Amino acid sequence: MTVDQAGSGGRDMPHLETLAEKLEFLFDRVRPAAGELGPHEEAGRRYTTKEITNKINERAERDGTGVTISAAYVGEMRRGVTTDPRTSHVKALAQAFGVDPAFFVDSRITRRVQEQIDLLTELRQMKVQQVALRRVLRQQGLSDDSTRLIEQVVDRCRKLEGLDEDDQD
Repeated sequence: MTVDQAGSGGRDMPHLETLAEKLEFLFDRVRPAAGELGPHEEAGRRYTTKEITNKINERAERDGTGVTISAAYVGEMRRGVTTDPRTSHVKALAQAFGVDPAFFVDSRITRRVQEQIDLLTELRQMKVQQVALRRVLRQQGLSDDSTRLIEQVVDRCRKLEGLDEDDQD
């Protein structure tokens, strides 16, 4: 896997070439939706191979697609052992992760999906930072109005100093 900065706002973005690299990118960046998590599971965690396999197999049973897959086979694709899976498996994997099936075969689509997923990841991280700030301010006894005012002041200061969202680390 190589790294480039094209279209990524100056951030290093891996150039995904192989099926294994593309699958690992999805496993690394795509997170289960709130409805997929159990009551005691941590939001923001990664999918497991077994969960993706279950999503595919449950869909096959529910929708009658007939496309099933084993966790071992998905693991082989992730490790690069299997490099030329059936088209139906590629489509099922894409659907399980919520991406266009062309992600696996068209470099332009791969790049676009990669940029979109990275943007969603950044937005999720910004939201976590905002929630943490609100929690600290409320623990200090500040009202909702005061909390909003402080958030506005922080945003205004960032703009005055020429900082953008990419610099919030």
